[in-house]
Amino acid sequence: MADIRSYEIVEGLYLIKNPQLFFNFNSYLLSCPLDQNIKLNILFDPLPLRCFKDFVKAIDDLIGIENIDIIYTNHQDPDLTSSVPALLDLSKKAFYLTSQDTWRLTSGYNIDPDRFQPIELLPNRKLKFSKDSDDCLQFIPTPFCHFRGAYAVYYPKLKVLFTGDLLGGASTKKSEGIYADKDSWVGIKLFHEVYMPTKEALRLAIDQIGRLAPIPELILPQHGDIIKGDLVIEFLKRLNEIDVGLDYIKKEEREKELYIRVFNDMLDYAKSKYGEKAVIEKLNNISIQMSNYPEIIKIENGVISEVYIPPATAFVFIYDLFCQHLSEKDKEDIRLQSIAIFKKYNLSVPEELLYKRSSSLVDKLRIIFNPIRI
Repeated sequence: MADIRSYEIVEGLYLIKNPQLFFNFNSYLLSCPLDQNIKLNILFDPLPLRCFKDFVKAIDDLIGIENIDIIYTNHQDPDLTSSVPALLDLSKKAFYLTSQDTWRLTSGYNIDPDRFQPIELLPNRKLKFSKDSDDCLQFIPTPFCHFRGAYAVYYPKLKVLFTGDLLGGASTKKSEGIYADKDSWVGIKLFHEVYMPTKEALRLAIDQIGRLAPIPELILPQHGDIIKGDLVIEFLKRLNEIDVGLDYIKKEEREKELYIRVFNDMLDYAKSKYGEKAVIEKLNNISIQMSNYPEIIKIENGVISEVYIPPATAFVFIYDLFCQHLSEKDKEDIRLQSIAIFKKYNLSVPEELLYKRSSSLVDKLRIIFNPIRI
């Protein structure tokens, strides 16, 4: 896999990613000066093994692969741990730092246990860079977000928090660059609905982050966009309120049939306005590309019979699909009709429908999941 790029976020802190991947993987390199001549180089959440050759080159260009001192992984998933054994082979002095729960699974890679340091055995769960300095990494437990042994890592000196899957998501913003904007929320919300287990676990993790002093100014997740500025607090507040995982499934089972009715009422309206052929062509234009994610909806005989992702999010996808290339007048007509249909079934109106938007989310959401199969 080519086109791995590095971006300097602040001095000594680098993001390494493939910018062409819509559901991308982020790795971070932190190079901390210990004195005038020595730096401590810490690699967070390495890119997966399929990116290995270009990933190593990117690190080599920054510090030299042999100069990695610590490799840290937030949890055990292969998209961040599959490269660890090979990196340890290339970085002979490096040791592997992670939680004991994570090690229980990653030890299956046959990593030398003498090169493993459990977080839990660090005094006060802090990694001090020297005895005479307060400079350190703080390990913040975020259990079941989305793994039992997950830990976020806070670096107070730069006010940055490495969060793994927490606050990660598919990149759903239209703008370029590595930083989140308000459109990034769609991908973050959908990612958490699917991958986080319960609202209680998510709120516990958010509470842990809220107790940090000073509050992080940069959130560095393993997927999606870097979150900074006012969006840090805004997205944390939003995550605190959404239903995820089991909580969402319970709610979804109660409302799923109603959402399918909403879908089909909207399809009927669109067919009456634009013609059945035009509507079916719009649905068929979703090309089959990404096999790593579930289907969005199932269409049989011109109606929607099943929804495979959170229905409100799926509806926004279909809504934007129909709005694409329409006049502003027609877009507003579709928006108002959609709101009326939700009210008809006493369902909460998705926030994306409550205000006019200047850009469509269809191209962004299209890339998150396996496309619609008819």
